[in-house]
Amino acid sequence: MKRKNYFHFAAGRVITSLLIGAVLYTAVTMHLSSVYQSSLVTGFNDRVTMYKKMITNYDEGRYGNGFLSIVTNFYSADYIRFAKVSDDGSIDTFFETDYNVIPVEDHMHHWYYVTDDPELLAEGKRVETISPANEDWVIEYIKCDEVRKISEESNWNRELTNGWDLCAMTDNYYADKLVCVSSEFCGALRYAQPDVKSYYYDEDGLHIGKVKESGADYIFGDIFPAKWDFTDPSKKDLYVTIDQEGFATSLLIFPALKKPEVFLKDNAGILSAADLDSLIREADAASEKEDSEYTVYSYDNYKGNEHQYVIFKKGIPNTRGVVAVFSVDGQKYLAEFVISCAPFEEFYSPFLITSGIILLVICLATALILAVRPYSQYKKAYENNNFKNNLIDSLAHNMKTPLQILGGYAENLKDVEAGEEKDRYADQILAKTAEMNKDIEAILKTAEKSDLKLSKVSVRSCVKEAAEKVGADLIISGDREIKMDKDYFSQALYCLIDNAYRYKAEGASIDVKIDKNDIVITNKTDSDKFTPGTGLALAGRILEQHKLVLDTKLSDGTFRARIGKKASRK
Repeated sequence: MKRKNYFHFAAGRVITSLLIGAVLYTAVTMHLSSVYQSSLVTGFNDRVTMYKKMITNYDEGRYGNGFLSIVTNFYSADYIRFAKVSDDGSIDTFFETDYNVIPVEDHMHHWYYVTDDPELLAEGKRVETISPANEDWVIEYIKCDEVRKISEESNWNRELTNGWDLCAMTDNYYADKLVCVSSEFCGALRYAQPDVKSYYYDEDGLHIGKVKESGADYIFGDIFPAKWDFTDPSKKDLYVTIDQEGFATSLLIFPALKKPEVFLKDNAGILSAADLDSLIREADAASEKEDSEYTVYSYDNYKGNEHQYVIFKKGIPNTRGVVAVFSVDGQKYLAEFVISCAPFEEFYSPFLITSGIILLVICLATALILAVRPYSQYKKAYENNNFKNNLIDSLAHNMKTPLQILGGYAENLKDVEAGEEKDRYADQILAKTAEMNKDIEAILKTAEKSDLKLSKVSVRSCVKEAAEKVGADLIISGDREIKMDKDYFSQALYCLIDNAYRYKAEGASIDVKIDKNDIVITNKTDSDKFTPGTGLALAGRILEQHKLVLDTKLSDGTFRARIGKKASRK
């Protein structure tokens, strides 16, 4: 039987397990992609419903333009337009995304709109009362360099004192992802808290260097944090390093949006239509074009006399424009918006990476565990086969001489008369027969043993018992306790001591040395008379079942048998 190692059994199972894991991973990815695309549709529809409610409140006089501006900061889109549709079909815009400001929430009813637009700065402060609430809502337009002063003067709201607002208001970072503390992907919120790790001040204000995204990025932000580095190499010696978490707070700072110029331009006939008739005409024509790079879905007569259109670029389905036309108390309104959502791969990449690693580990572990049992069975069969072959060799070698002797004695018996000579031959035959029976009984006993009853027993006591059975005088030194099946282990010692006693030189002693690592039996022997016999094969088999190794060596007339946990070095 050819010797195989554990990996012969594990390799096939690992490959099979990895293939199964790959199929599962692909199935999960496809399912998540399907769920994500469905969630986009649901998210956009929910956004339409929300904007319709906002316009309904506007129509009924509860919302003003200032409040619409504040609310749309929470539910931001790349582009928003609300408009009235006159009886003649003309479209009159009353609210549109302002790209000249970055909103900062001081508290729920007080907002700073940071801007460099002179007209807006001239407006100063806008106060708006929302019926039936009693508290006014305030929007205050300020310049970038005023934010630090406001931070220092803010006593009750310490969120403004850490300076992250200064960083976010710096012109260079208006449109950077870095300032996006809270953004929304069609109803699935993604929160991230940037931690500034290095910065410096000068007369121009705050300059940031290294920044790390912390907090919960969906679920996996702490595992895969985003990192940025805005360090100016020419001024790197000026930067102060911050070791602890901080310098950023829970202050909500909303990003300065980039207008989707290309999307708006390519679909201007629909998204910038001056009247309802041209909008519907353009949308219907676009929905029938198969060779267009944009897909337009048209929902005419949506809930009676309403219309809804969805536009997205082929190959980039995560950027969508939606136009909804509906009526509130007989007045027609238009709500349109454009949102660029994270692609599926980007949105789920932390989850896919983590789940892929976990699935890989599970597949490998499962395959390796499943390989243990067949390998153990094979190893046992191999050891049994090896033992059988060794035993056959030993028996063939050990029985050959006794059989030859028996044959010689039997031949001699034919030639002698009854008397002492005949009795001597008969006794020799009986002795050799008994010796062979003893070996056979030992073999059968070893073969029948299947389970070991282990307990800690003194090795010295077992050696003494085996020596008494053999009738040999030993020189024993040391002792230790090991876990053994006492009777079975004693049989191995008996075979070794019997072998040593049978072949020791006349007048030589048998030494047994026991220490914490090994049990060593040595004796001087007449090398020309020495044959190892079946006893060594039986002893080796018994010791294997005790997870021990038997090493034997004959050198310069000294035979040495060593029992240990590991084989001796050659």
